Amino acid sequence: MLNHIKTLQKIGQTFKKDKTDFLELTEAINDFKRITQELSTININEESNKKDVYLNNGKALGTTWAAMCIDDILRTKKFIKGIFKAIDSLKAKQNKPIHILYAGTGPYATLLLPILATYSQQEIKVTLVEINKESFNSMKQIISLLGLNKHVISYENEDATTLKISTQTPIDIIVSETLQCGLVKEQQVPITINLLNQVGKNTILIPEMLALDVCLMNYNAFKNRTSETKESDYCLVLDRLIEINNKSNEVFNLDLNDSSTQILAEKIITIDPENTTLYETLFLVTRITVFGDEKILINESGLTVPIFLDEFSNLKEEKTFKISYKVDAEPGYIIN
Repeated sequence: MLNHIKTLQKIGQTFKKDKTDFLELTEAINDFKRITQELSTININEESNKKDVYLNNGKALGTTWAAMCIDDILRTKKFIKGIFKAIDSLKAKQNKPIHILYAGTGPYATLLLPILATYSQQEIKVTLVEINKESFNSMKQIISLLGLNKHVISYENEDATTLKISTQTPIDIIVSETLQCGLVKEQQVPITINLLNQVGKNTILIPEMLALDVCLMNYNAFKNRTSETKESDYCLVLDRLIEINNKSNEVFNLDLNDSSTQILAEKIITIDPENTTLYETLFLVTRITVFGDEKILINESGLTVPIFLDEFSNLKEEKTFKISYKVDAEPGYIIN
């Protein structure tokens, strides 16, 4: 397995680069997939592996869909690069192993494999949490076959929204990428709040910040933008519906034992006809700061594709509506 470790180290170095070379990234992703597919016995085409796990505060992806997340190239690159940056920031401050809790590992522990291959067991320790039994077993098998078991403090086949952290070793970094565009359906928000309730206030959260912005856009300008185009040239932010960060457990009163619908945020949005002459289309935009300056920008990933809400090309008078964010069996936004 030494060759696999060396390849994972090389993949990690590719993801860490500031320059985005899509040919190089595609080759790295293909190498990554080859390693995981060689080591895992899961058949992603099997129907049983496509079944999601439904809970009272969102769903956990079926093994097949979780495995396919690796194909979102910039999402994978920026999350792994952000984790490397978070580790480096801590290594500069402390002379002890860094403990990462990874909630929602999927079948491959994708976001941590290059990390574990790069750092020694004296540098990085991990707690690995995955509710889907097939994904959990696959993840354990891959970690073992790669000889990375000594990095692992604990494997937890548990729901991360109700998990009680059992380890006595303090958590330095929480990683959870259990989300979809618009923070819908999956458990990112309750997972984050549950885990933050059990760790120190200075624990690094990855992603560091998630937010939903209600925006008006000039859709043609958005479609024709270049890498040099400023966001303000095509997008007008009306309000921020919700922001999730490492203080969210203090901000939001979420009862993790309550299966009924809980409203975490609510905003009244007013559309001014004057604004719609330049920005005619209403969208919900997902903002992601992975760590520091490592961000996933609008439309760079499946996670940040703008969600169409309405179109106002002939608006004559002010229009007002209410938008909320809820957590229940199907988390997401509601428009009234």
